[in-house]
Amino acid sequence: MTERTRAVQKVIALTFVLNIIVAGSKIAYGYWSGALAIRADGFHSLVDTMNNVVGMVALALASRPADAGHPYGHQKFEVVAAGALGVSLLAMSWDIASSAFQRMSGASLPALELKADAFVVLIGTLLVNVFVAWWEYRRGQALDSLFLQSDAIHTRSDILVTLAVLGSVVMIRRGWPIFDLVAALGVAGYIAWTGISVLRKNLGYLTDVALVDPSRIESLVLEVPGVASTHKIRTRGIPGRVYVDLHIQIAPHLDVVQAHRVTHAVIDAIKNGVSGVGDVVVHTEPARPDQHFKPLPDDPASGAGPWKDD
Repeated sequence: MTERTRAVQKVIALTFVLNIIVAGSKIAYGYWSGALAIRADGFHSLVDTMNNVVGMVALALASRPADAGHPYGHQKFEVVAAGALGVSLLAMSWDIASSAFQRMSGASLPALELKADAFVVLIGTLLVNVFVAWWEYRRGQALDSLFLQSDAIHTRSDILVTLAVLGSVVMIRRGWPIFDLVAALGVAGYIAWTGISVLRKNLGYLTDVALVDPSRIESLVLEVPGVASTHKIRTRGIPGRVYVDLHIQIAPHLDVVQAHRVTHAVIDAIKNGVSGVGDVVVHTEPARPDQHFKPLPDDPASGAGPWKDD
């Protein structure tokens, strides 16, 4: 297991503990006070802990080494888990929107009423979620973890729901019940948009979206002595594990040994110049005699410009 995998596991484990505390606090208060809304929110938070369990399982699968069945490794299991969080966000959006439409249609739903001490519980758990969302997303970026970033976005949506609940209670007490419907629809729309964004991002990795601008790789390759040009540059994979393949044209006077050295110099240049590149496949071809290339050191045949047949 790599250091990166262990670090991601630690973040998920701490997030799991904090989610349990948040869910337990809401459920316990809901049963003690009889506040159905908070108790239901607590069970909703408890479902969030299942995301952490899914993340741990996906990470265990993703950390397995490459084998005959998966020669490129198992890293995309983490992408699948991150995509599942996008589906979860869409389900949350549907639940909120459907409740709002029921209210608009005149359906009888329980009145949203909270006692003063309920605000203490909601605000306390809200602050915990704010910390989790901020910290988990930062760690997700630092570790190139798609799951951590997606889970943090999911937690942000939970924060928004709690804020909407608090705002709705205040507005209803002031005699503006319409705010409850407006807030619910607004939150549902935002969460749906967020869920679609998470899905699009992760489905892109699953469908081999390009990860690096070809011009960036081209500029690195053309700095390698002996390389005249490059084309058919393609990238795929996930952040932290990028696969690159390309064609290069090298000075035609080079023998097999020299061509091999130039090819490996190209591979090293890409790996050193682009973060997260795990593998580079190069197809080497001879350049045309009139093509310019950067002279190779200690190679009299290179001259100072294009190779010429003496």
